[in-house]
Amino acid sequence: MTDVRTIAYEALLDTENSDSGLSGTKAVLDKYSYLEKNDRGFIKLLIEGTIERRITIDYVLDLYSKVHVSKMKKQIRTLLRMGTYQILYTDVADFAVVNETVRIAKKKGFASLSGFVNGVLRSILRSRDMIIWPDKNDDIVKYLSVTYSCPEWIVRKLYDEQGAENAESILKLSISTRPVTARVNLSKTTIKDAAKRSKGVISDVCDCAIILGDYDTIPDIPAFADGSICIQDISSMLVGIVSGIKDGDTVLDICAAPGGKSLHAADMAGSGKVIALDVSEKKVEKIRENIRRCGFMNIDTEVSDATVYNNKFESIADVVIADVPCSGIGVMGRKNDSKYNISEQSVEELVKLQRMILKNAVRYVKPGGTLIFSTCTCSYEENQGNMRYLTEEFGLVPVGFYDLLPEKLRDESAKEGYIQLYGKDGLTDGFFIGKLAK
Repeated sequence: MTDVRTIAYEALLDTENSDSGLSGTKAVLDKYSYLEKNDRGFIKLLIEGTIERRITIDYVLDLYSKVHVSKMKKQIRTLLRMGTYQILYTDVADFAVVNETVRIAKKKGFASLSGFVNGVLRSILRSRDMIIWPDKNDDIVKYLSVTYSCPEWIVRKLYDEQGAENAESILKLSISTRPVTARVNLSKTTIKDAAKRSKGVISDVCDCAIILGDYDTIPDIPAFADGSICIQDISSMLVGIVSGIKDGDTVLDICAAPGGKSLHAADMAGSGKVIALDVSEKKVEKIRENIRRCGFMNIDTEVSDATVYNNKFESIADVVIADVPCSGIGVMGRKNDSKYNISEQSVEELVKLQRMILKNAVRYVKPGGTLIFSTCTCSYEENQGNMRYLTEEFGLVPVGFYDLLPEKLRDESAKEGYIQLYGKDGLTDGFFIGKLAK
């Protein structure tokens, strides 16, 4: 019998030794693809859940351990985090959590510390209904940080910039289960047919989206295999929806990998042309893989660094799409480790990078053409700050797109050329889209 808990432990320990984070989860699941679906699901749950709830888990461990989390051996810290996650957030039997965690400790050469592991976990089991959590009225930042397992600096930033309601909405989103959505290539099939062959449900938010149901692996979904659908978040689909791309347009997507927005543009452009760029051959190959699967003939790909001006693209595009690298604060629920890998300083550096890209993007837009820029964050300087940069520095004019948005997602700000989503509908993410004309 495969030891699924040990597999999860080793993967979590690897995140202590490197910056692989959740990017390593896929590699682990691919390695053990021969396991039953339930076993792979449990491994995924343990890895991602333990990482996602790390701040909350560490808070609890520090309440019941005589050794501060930061002072523990990393192997013991990893085991206790994984065990505490199971106690607090799963229905795994109590005896199994303790016994299995202690077993792994002994198996990995820490028999002398197995009593410590046993004692801490049993203390949490006895007291889990009496844990003293931070007081919301006493320290709102500490309360939100521990409740939603998010670094305090991010909580404070969201609270100050977005207000209490929107901040808490994003933080709730960051620990919620997110459905897997797919965009239907409407030039190839109908949404009803795609939903049927995907065992999915047609979204009531976006008329080109389906919510995928029960499946083993995505490549096994018939509508995916034949290129009828692309896995894509609804927030990302909105970029194409509000772009105004029409048949015959030339579209340039300058940060395109893995290609979802480029494929959407190709689906809309018809006899037009889409040029999909990204910084490395590896990234561009991901775009090409999706192009081959979907069979679109109106997309070209090229390796090109968006921060470096390329004169061959000067004023060629009716629509330029710039989904710029960002802090990812709006998609912490999909990339559960990202919140631990960014800092206030890194956000400042990202804004500089974004403006290098946007400066070039402006030059690629035809006179009278459109620039769409997007991020998956809720950071003011990365979003509204960049809108101001584009209007003040280059004279671009915001273009309203209120009527192009799905009815459930319409916001008054869209009349002014931008929208900040907070995921309150349960399907979208924390996402920003700005639309400007040259």
